[in-house]
Amino acid sequence: MMARLRSFLFSFQTKLVLAMMGIIVIALGLAGAVFVARDRADREQRALDRIAASSPLIYQQALIALVANDRDPAAESNGAPRPQQLSEALQEIANAKDARILIVTGQDVVLYDTGERLGGVILRIPKSSLNDYNRGFVAWQPSADFPEQDLTFVSASSGTDFDAFGVAGDDVVPFRIIIAVESDTIADAWRGVLPSLVLAGLIAIPLSLIPAILLAGQVSTPVRRLTAASEAMAQGDFGQRVEVGRDDEVGRLARAFTVMAERVGQRDHQMRALLANVSHDLKTPMTSITGYAHALTDGTAEPDDVQHIGQVLGEEAQHVNALLEDLLYLGEIDAGQLITRRENVDFDELVARCVRRIEPVAHAKDVEVGLDIQPDLVLQDADPDKLERAITNVLENAVKFAPKNGDITVVAAADTARLFCAVTNSGSRIDEDDLPRIFDRFFRGDRARRTASGSGLGLSIARELVELNHGRIQAANEAAGGVTFTFTFPTNGAATR
Repeated sequence: MMARLRSFLFSFQTKLVLAMMGIIVIALGLAGAVFVARDRADREQRALDRIAASSPLIYQQALIALVANDRDPAAESNGAPRPQQLSEALQEIANAKDARILIVTGQDVVLYDTGERLGGVILRIPKSSLNDYNRGFVAWQPSADFPEQDLTFVSASSGTDFDAFGVAGDDVVPFRIIIAVESDTIADAWRGVLPSLVLAGLIAIPLSLIPAILLAGQVSTPVRRLTAASEAMAQGDFGQRVEVGRDDEVGRLARAFTVMAERVGQRDHQMRALLANVSHDLKTPMTSITGYAHALTDGTAEPDDVQHIGQVLGEEAQHVNALLEDLLYLGEIDAGQLITRRENVDFDELVARCVRRIEPVAHAKDVEVGLDIQPDLVLQDADPDKLERAITNVLENAVKFAPKNGDITVVAAADTARLFCAVTNSGSRIDEDDLPRIFDRFFRGDRARRTASGSGLGLSIARELVELNHGRIQAANEAAGGVTFTFTFPTNGAATR
């Protein structure tokens, strides 16, 4: 139970759903941050407009209280000191207008603060601009080193005196009245918007959960099927096919996996067949070698047979060595370790060399080899050594299966589009069902081919080498008997010298 729960919690589908939910939460947070930033600026501007609108009245009332306190001859006879009366008057005005009133000396020292927090602090009043003169006040926020940051200050513009309030000459008070209001902080803005965000999240997340699960299922279900198929392949079952019927990336992945499974299955089948065929092909010569070796060592071989035994041992060893060389060569091709070189190849001369190489064997079987080669043939961007081995392998195969007193015809020509070389031998035809498999490793179709000598790898090597040079090789039966192997190469528009 715990294992299944853990598998569900850490599954790909669960991670996709959680990722989608996380994206929603992040989107809501970013939207809230943008809203908070804009709303905070709007709040500050609204507060400034409110204070700016009421600042003349506050300024006037505070100034009147200050002047009246200074002129009241009965202030001391009433038994209350004048500072206390002024404080009460200013506090009453501040409470009525929801603001703080500061009395600042000409040296920018806060003499009095209705908030009782800034007394004795230096408050620098900025110089007024032309716009400040026109509207009659200047507004600013404190510097970074000021004791309180969340404040906005409003003061009469520099140059404004008390004449407007009926005070002049010696009656001018050497102080400035500053109005301070608390600015809305980021925390205040978040507190204002957070309930709306939480409500939006409570609505958005449940509504998006079902689509998220469906979407995640569309992605994770094929992945689970691919995972199961991969695990089955790891156990040796290469018949796995994953069809999802989609044209997106997941569909292409499933199709690629199916193709890979088919090819891996084919490779596995070929490897098993290779091992079986190699074991079979090695067993016969090794049996002969072992038997004759025992005959030589235990003295049962007649002296007259020693030469024959030595000849047989040499032939069988040569056969084993040829088989091993072909296997090693195919291994290099499969591993991509075969070194190639690219150059322009004189194809007519290359075919002539291949024919001369197999002529002794052909003459021994009284097989006539005829040539029809277009002169000055050139194949561009090819490896002459690999092509020579491929054509030689096909010619050797043609001689091997040509009847005694038969014939072989080699034709080579080119045009502006392609270069081709056809090798035709007389004799028996290949069964039509066997033609598609004629280039498979160790394949020998009919009984004659199964009993013929050779490793069964020559045509496989020929096909690999031809394809390595961007060409194709095909086999077809002739109507009059015999088989034709055709090489075809692109010429890149230059066929002759």
